[in-house]
Amino acid sequence: MGLVSELRRRNVLRMAVLYVVAAWLIMQAAEVIIGLANLPEWIGPGILALLAIGFPIALIFSWFYELTPEGISLEKDVAAAESIPRVTGRRMDFIVISLLCAAVILFAYDKWWIGPPPEKSIAVLAFENMSGDPGQEYFSDGVSEEILNLLAQLPELTVISRSSAFSFKGKDVPLPDIAEQLNVAHVLEGSVRRVGKQVRITAQLIEARSDAHLWSQSYDRELDDIFAVQDEIAGAISDALKVELAVVAGERALPAAIKIANTEAYDAYLKGRELIHHLTKDELQEAIRYLERSVSLDNSFAPAHAQLAIATLRYHGIGREEARRTAVRHLDRAQELEPELAEAHAGRALLAPPGDPESTIAHARKALAVNPNYIDAMTLLRFALRDLGRDEEAHEILEKMLVTDPLSVFARYQYADWLRYQGRIAEAREFADRIIAQSPSSGYMMHALISFSEGKLADNVYWALRASRNHSFAWNALSLVGEFDEARHINPRFSHWIDLNARLWDKAIRALREQLQLYPESGAHAAYIAEVLYYAGRIDEALPFYERALDLAPEGRLIRGYGPYYTMQLALARRKAGDEEGAQAAAQMARQDHAARRAAGEKHMSCDMVEAMIAAFDHDPDRAIEALQSAIRHGLRWSLFPDDPVFENLRDTPRYVALRQELNEILAEEHDKVLQLICFNNPVPEEWQPLPETCEGVAQPNNL
Repeated sequence: MGLVSELRRRNVLRMAVLYVVAAWLIMQAAEVIIGLANLPEWIGPGILALLAIGFPIALIFSWFYELTPEGISLEKDVAAAESIPRVTGRRMDFIVISLLCAAVILFAYDKWWIGPPPEKSIAVLAFENMSGDPGQEYFSDGVSEEILNLLAQLPELTVISRSSAFSFKGKDVPLPDIAEQLNVAHVLEGSVRRVGKQVRITAQLIEARSDAHLWSQSYDRELDDIFAVQDEIAGAISDALKVELAVVAGERALPAAIKIANTEAYDAYLKGRELIHHLTKDELQEAIRYLERSVSLDNSFAPAHAQLAIATLRYHGIGREEARRTAVRHLDRAQELEPELAEAHAGRALLAPPGDPESTIAHARKALAVNPNYIDAMTLLRFALRDLGRDEEAHEILEKMLVTDPLSVFARYQYADWLRYQGRIAEAREFADRIIAQSPSSGYMMHALISFSEGKLADNVYWALRASRNHSFAWNALSLVGEFDEARHINPRFSHWIDLNARLWDKAIRALREQLQLYPESGAHAAYIAEVLYYAGRIDEALPFYERALDLAPEGRLIRGYGPYYTMQLALARRKAGDEEGAQAAAQMARQDHAARRAAGEKHMSCDMVEAMIAAFDHDPDRAIEALQSAIRHGLRWSLFPDDPVFENLRDTPRYVALRQELNEILAEEHDKVLQLICFNNPVPEEWQPLPETCEGVAQPNNL
């Protein structure tokens, strides 16, 4: 008998596998226990050494000994009739399988569920203003934020962003609870007391797990130059934290964000910067007024110039030249004063035209190199990466945003949207519920999007109406169920799309041509006109607009908007024009994009729709039908889509006719549900009412 066969017979190989899996699980459990019990670090390596020593012993034991009904005996002393290595082997197999299942569960928990916070992680809370003067809040906040910005430059340290860390300001929340919500191991808190020209700043570093004070210090200073004092204190605290948290960062650099002696200018800057984050029209206007005051008081204050440019761009929009000229002037001045200012690079990223995502990426990365916690720069970077089809990189940025700014409504919203596109609907709804606790309107809006993805149009209308200022989003579902007048009533801005659904081609084209005149460099608007012409059967007229839309897209990228969908329409338009080579080139772009989306895990109706178009274009009717079936299962409710000219060879086939019938029946059912909702179960009767004629003849449900 060969050696390998004998090893198998004596279950030595099974023992090796069993021991390795069991040892790995023991090490995982030991790591958790050592951390929770705060045991010495040498215990972990000690356990590993013991397990390593035990491995050959276990193999030797398995070779020389056998488990029998009477107990453990030497293998050579066991009679052949009493030997049961096969039975023992099966038992070992069962144990190995059980341990492997446990290992898989533990690995999944470690990878996808939130584990213990990183040891080198910290949240800098807003320092308490102890001056007795609410007007000094800006100073206490400024001290906190400058410390935060300095710590964020230490590469080994995870630092929570200002928006999440400061969200607990004025709230009586225990520090361990704050640390748990922010997923950090340490918290820095402090206070500021200013009396005349004297200031006392106290800071203390707390380990969240034990609630132990690792370090604390008080600073008493004169206020001849409060910002110089602020830099000194921030630097001293940073040095102390490096020692306590064992963070290595080379020579310390003092904060560079604040270089101003005019306290009024700084005060106006802080107020304006805070208002920018709210993003409403009125608050952006107020932010601009504060920032204009700041630069008028001190024209050498670079951060105020940069933030004024950002506020101007966000308020007026990129398409307005006056806003762009104003923004460029202030960004130039900011970088003249401070060439590497993070806010200035973020402003340049925001200023970059839609067709130049590479510029956005370059400036956003420069901003993050200076301030790794700059959430706005991360957001711009993520959208630009998505625009270039670099979805994996974009998702990595989103995950970093959730770590850096864990309580951010925006980041949670974006993550819920990603889950929606992944087809992970239950998880997306859980995130939407979390968002509701922070921002009801945003949470309701995410529920509306999820319902739309599922094709539950009545549910979509319900959530969209509850979203208050965003209830106008309900126009899309109302349009899809054929309530065109009601859709225009709730949101007239989208009348051209409603006219498309109503097959009012000429009316939709006129409105879209007017929009294209306002945005001549918008490839998306050119594609919108092309789409209406395409569905109207005027494909020859649509082709030049598709070509224009493609020319306006970034080099090598798809048409802006929903790229693969429009690009497949371009492919068919080229084929109809006799340009088969060009048609195949466009189709290949769509195929590659679609394959990348599938590889990234996207599972939603839009992907199915594109797959159906590609299959029909490639003369693969079976795959086209299967993709359309999947699209309907995933929420396709657009009655116009089956009329796409790419499906013209399928329209009379029994399976295609059955699909159209199924879609029409679903839409009829959703139409009834929508009418019942808006006529008798309107969730926001104080804010919005349907047109009187909409509810004429609609039967009231029996349960009312």
